[in-house]
Amino acid sequence: MPDFSNNTLANMLALCDALNTESDYALLIEKIIRVARRYCSADGCFYFSVKDNKFINLEYLRVNSLNIDRLGSENMALFPSVFLPDIKNKASKTPVEHCAFNREIINSSNIFNTDFDTSFLSGFDQKFNYSTVSFLAFPLTDRKNNLIGIVQFINAQDNNGKIINFTDNVQRNLLSICQLISISIENKNLRESYAQLLESFIEVLARAIDAKSPYTGAHCQRVPIIARLLATAAVEEDEGKLKNFDMDADDWYTLHIASWLHDCGKITTPEYIVDKATKLETIHNRIHEIRNRFEILRRDAHIEYLQKRLNNIDSKQHLQAEFVARVRQLEDDFRFVAHCNIGDNALSDDDVTRLEKISQQQFTRYFNRMLGLSWAENEAVKDKELFSHPARENLLQNRGDQVLGPYNLGELYNLEVRQGTITKEERNKINEHIVITIDMLKALPFPKELSKVVEYAGAHHERVDGKGYPNGLTGDQMSVPAKIMAIADIFEALTATDRPYKKPKKLSEVLRIMQDMKNTGHIDPDLYDVFIRRRVYMDYAEQYLDKKQIDEIHEEDYL
Repeated sequence: MPDFSNNTLANMLALCDALNTESDYALLIEKIIRVARRYCSADGCFYFSVKDNKFINLEYLRVNSLNIDRLGSENMALFPSVFLPDIKNKASKTPVEHCAFNREIINSSNIFNTDFDTSFLSGFDQKFNYSTVSFLAFPLTDRKNNLIGIVQFINAQDNNGKIINFTDNVQRNLLSICQLISISIENKNLRESYAQLLESFIEVLARAIDAKSPYTGAHCQRVPIIARLLATAAVEEDEGKLKNFDMDADDWYTLHIASWLHDCGKITTPEYIVDKATKLETIHNRIHEIRNRFEILRRDAHIEYLQKRLNNIDSKQHLQAEFVARVRQLEDDFRFVAHCNIGDNALSDDDVTRLEKISQQQFTRYFNRMLGLSWAENEAVKDKELFSHPARENLLQNRGDQVLGPYNLGELYNLEVRQGTITKEERNKINEHIVITIDMLKALPFPKELSKVVEYAGAHHERVDGKGYPNGLTGDQMSVPAKIMAIADIFEALTATDRPYKKPKKLSEVLRIMQDMKNTGHIDPDLYDVFIRRRVYMDYAEQYLDKKQIDEIHEEDYL
């Protein structure tokens, strides 16, 4: 007989709580089926899941009198998966197949007196020396009428243990109880769908940022890998300052999301700055423009030599020596300018003085500089009349029209960058990406469990000595995952083989640089030591670095 006891009510209330708290959906379904079985006093219950409206699988089986309780893959041998499209043309379907295909309820006082294919039930009875009599099965659907499962109960019993029918009232109440399965599965599917949507959106955004530059196309994809490797090593520490460090499921997911999104602000950084391989590069490397001016000066020198020869200004030998000396000087000056254009070459005060001197050389421009300009370029020229007529111009120029908004594209100004390829304005723009990243992430309504995404992602340019940006946080003000992000970002950038402004570095060079960063307060020393001792660098290198980069490492040299 149906159990209307206080115990059943308590079980129902417990199920309501479980819907909000239980994360193991297989266990939740088992709890619901158990409560339903007790309510109707059925000896046995079965739950068949339906995946993508195609495959029927026996997920849960309980027969009380046989003391059989099976969950998941244990049931595969008893009930192999059924492919729904295959049963369409079957002359005789099993009760479960009929429920799934026709969306109908089956309630029988003796299932073997029906026209259904009862081979599964007879096989079950024979295998376990059991006798199935009364039978109830019904389909479960979600709110969009998608089939998600079939519930089956066998052998309802009265208070004396006698097998009875499943009444209409019991059937209605069982449908209501088991509808909790539909609710839980629909919630699970919705959560998974939204999680997949969020992750897909994040990956699309990260790949779009990488795609902006052909030279940093893997950065946003590889930083999460390094971050996960280092976080795993830190969690496994059982001594030192990190021995109590741990991460729960939400922390891991937060780190994963943050590491994918840590550079999302770069979507606003101009490509030519991100990809700036030389000092004169904007959309293209302007060293070719400078070279053409040297070509003009050489041609002018040749013309001057010929004119002097024609006018017998001096002896042929003297004029030739003068011309050769001038050409050699121009060639040497151009080599020096080209050398200064490479960011790896640090400039001294003498180098800057020489650049200033070279820039004062002049050539004659004959063609109208105002032709072929965009309206914005036209507006940037103050003395349009001067630019419209031939004029003498410096070999290396800092013109007013080369200052565009916050950026100074002046040739001499860029060539005089002491180290690297970018100017202070371009550096500020690059640094700004982290501020934009933080603003973008703050604008997203992350759920509570992901509330630290902004903190983790926004701290990858902070330093433990407080000299980083944008907030100048110290190590004590940063969480361990935030400091992990900083190391992951640095290591990927140093080992990258796709940066036009630097040659790929060997692993020993990278670790030496990072050791110096540890010693100078740039990165967390405890995490760095874990990075070296637990060979996180090698776990990553063996999978993602060029074999030529991996040289012999003696870990004691880097601790």
